[in-house]
Amino acid sequence: MNIVTGKWSFYINGALIALLIVFCLYLFDDSLGMGDGMVVVSEYCNTAVKDKAINPPPALDWQTGFLCGIFIGALAASIISGKWKIRFMQDAEGDGIAITIGKSIVFGLAGGFLVMLGLQLAGDTFFGQWAAAIQMSSGAWIFLISSFGISTMVAILMERRKEGAKAGGDK
Repeated sequence: MNIVTGKWSFYINGALIALLIVFCLYLFDDSLGMGDGMVVVSEYCNTAVKDKAINPPPALDWQTGFLCGIFIGALAASIISGKWKIRFMQDAEGDGIAITIGKSIVFGLAGGFLVMLGLQLAGDTFFGQWAAAIQMSSGAWIFLISSFGISTMVAILMERRKEGAKAGGDK
């Protein structure tokens, strides 16, 4: 099995993520997460809007660097996999170009907003919740169990809907 391109067992992935969390707790004396970095960036943006001027950017510490690293890592992974391509609009069946570009912008902004809202409601990132669960935080365990329960229910409902659509299409 090639380590770079082969599929890894989820047992190995889980163990490596747990070791990464423990290592980061030891190294930084804090759990990994995007919450603190997002607060720094949003405070910078808030100050820039209030002052109506572009201030010097915030210091690049490990938390704001983590935000940049996520973008760079995702871009590198998509380029290495060969599935990266620039698309300015979603595939449309009959809509005009202006409508499809508008939909792409609206869906992208709405998706980004919902991710940010979910992170703020959770108090940190999903990764941060795992780190808190390793430290035996009851709130993190409640969040994770709720997340997996709701995700399981949604997956079951979506699968039933897909099977119903297949059965309806076969008739």
